[in-house]
This record gives sequence, C-alpha cells and structure tokens, in this order.
Amino acid sequence: MGENQKSIEKKIDSFGQILQKFGLELIQSIGEMKHTLNILSEKIDRVEKEIINIKSLKNQLQEENKFKSEILDEISQIKSVGNILTSKLEELSSKGISLPSNKKTFENPLQILDLCQKRISNNNISMYELSEVIKKTKEKLYVLTGGHKILFELGSFERKLKPDSDFPKEEKEEFIQDLQNKIEEWKKNFN
Repeated sequence: MGENQKSIEKKIDSFGQILQKFGLELIQSIGEMKHTLNILSEKIDRVEKEIINIKSLKNQLQEENKFKSEILDEISQIKSVGNILTSKLEELSSKGISLPSNKKTFENPLQILDLCQKRISNNNISMYELSEVIKKTKEKLYVLTGGHKILFELGSFERKLKPDSDFPKEEKEEFIQDLQNKIEEWKKNFN
C-alpha cells in the first residue's frame, strides 16, 4: 500500500496543483472582469451625462424654434400692414389726392445754407415763415452734421424772432441782412 498511497498522494498533489492553478486563473479572470466592468461603468456614466445634455439642448432648441416662429409671425403681420398701407396710398393717389413726396435729401451743409439764403431773400416773407425757415434749416443741419457750433448761432437768430408779432420793415430787413451775412460766414466753415 505504500506505493498506492504514494500514487494517491501524488495524484492528490497533482489535483491540488490543478485546483490551485484553476483558482488563480479564476481570480485573475474575475479581476480582469471587474476592471472591464469599472471601465464600462465609467463609459455608461459619461453616456448618461451626454444624454442629459442632449435632452437639455432639445428644450433649448424647442424654445428657439418657438421664438423663431413668433418672430416670423410678427414679421408677416408687419408685412401685411405694410401691404395694406401701400394699397391705401395707391388708392388715395389714384383718386387724385396728393401725397407728400420724399423730401430732398442734402449731401452737404452748403446746400442747406444756400436754400436758407434763397428762402429768406424773398421780400414778402412773413415773420412766421422766416422763423420756420430758420427752424427747418437748423433741423436739417443737425441731421446732416450731427451737431455743429453754427446750430447755436442759428438758434440765437431763431430766438430773436417773435413769429406772432411783426418787426418794423427796417428791423426785419436788417435782421435778414445780418442772417444773410452770417450764413456767408458759416459757409466758409464747410468749404
């Protein structure tokens, strides 16, 4: 029995080594699977975060589309109002009602000052008309220049006038002559 016992012990040792090797390989495989599962878990977490981001973008896109459709609705309403106004204007002009035309646009201040001189040189101009010419000249110069020192001086001429009352003829002529002379000075600023 000694040999049988040795043979059995040898087989048991061999079987033990096989079990030990199997156990080590099993533990190693479990460790590798655990590592792979951790990596997959991290990837799933990242995918989950991206899905949440995508869902929030979906809400933002829906809001933007709603805003865009509201703007397009408003634009179409404005266009329809514009079309209605255009048709009304055409209707009025076809009935012979004169409409205000586009006013002359000025390219430089000299044109405005020349026009002012031309208008105030009329001997029969009333104080009210004179005041209006100065006022309109001041407005046109302001629009064209965005502000200039001559606007203050022009305003002082405007303040001297009292459109409701008449100057004596000599004072009126003197006022117009002073304004004409001043306009000539102002023109030099724009040459």
